[in-house]
Amino acid sequence: MSQTERILFIDRQIRLAGKTTINEVAQKFEVSVRQVKRDIEYLRERLMAPVLYDRKNKGYVYEEEFNALAFADQSLMLFYVMIKSLADSHHYIPIYSNELLKQLEDSIPEEYRAVCERISYQFPKAGVMKPEYFAIICEAVKNRTCVQIQYINVNNELSDRVVEPEHLINYDDSWYMICYDRTKEGIRTFNISRINDISATKEKFLRHGKEYREELLSTISSGYGIFKGKDVSSVKIRFYGAAARIVESQVWHNDQKFRWKDKDKTAAELTFPVANFTEVLAKTLSFGALAEPLRPKKFVEMWKEEIRKMAAKADLPMQLT
Repeated sequence: MSQTERILFIDRQIRLAGKTTINEVAQKFEVSVRQVKRDIEYLRERLMAPVLYDRKNKGYVYEEEFNALAFADQSLMLFYVMIKSLADSHHYIPIYSNELLKQLEDSIPEEYRAVCERISYQFPKAGVMKPEYFAIICEAVKNRTCVQIQYINVNNELSDRVVEPEHLINYDDSWYMICYDRTKEGIRTFNISRINDISATKEKFLRHGKEYREELLSTISSGYGIFKGKDVSSVKIRFYGAAARIVESQVWHNDQKFRWKDKDKTAAELTFPVANFTEVLAKTLSFGALAEPLRPKKFVEMWKEEIRKMAAKADLPMQLT
């Protein structure tokens, strides 16, 4: 049994039963009295719990109300269910240990284990990624060595690349690899499920300067979506009716700004940084007539052009200004 499980038990007993004793904890978890004393010390010193020994009640109690761990059992249970669901998918976690999953399960209080059977996370089907590819990429990231890939892009064009894997991201159901592409001499993002073949090399990463590191950091953290970059624009979209109420509860970007246009909440505007308009265009179009881009001009024109193409396919007369 882990220290985490013992500490959660001690906290739960004090909060719900009013007290706990060292012998009670030691017997339940089959550990020494000295170990339980260390657990209580950890609870007091590291978690700042107001725990003390009450001679009158002959046990450990809280000197004052302490709820920092009140929902820890439920949180641990939800975390376990999520990780197990991810592991079962094999697309999100291509390499995992059943032993580690069992250790996490053992940390859940017995009374909550049955509840786990009644909770589920459902994930969309991710792009298929071979576990051996993931292993090669992880080794390359660890050793700072290049990999050679054969890549098929969305236009079904095949190319051979030598890349320096810098960062892995699971985004919108698929794994992506942010690399320095020696073929294109720049930072690029590759969908790992589109890699047709991969092989490790012994060639070390190039020595990149400060400007490269800043661009890499910007690529990883900037803008909406997976297609990122150092040139970021501020996008503003107006949403109407049900779409506005849906977007109000969503986070499209950590730096987004949401505001209602009127007191009746019939329209709202969302502003956030974007480095590439491809994904945000698709997201905007998914709301149909309930979403309208306001800026920048280039994004608005892309939106209108896409609508013109759809109108043409539907054989509808249309003119957008």
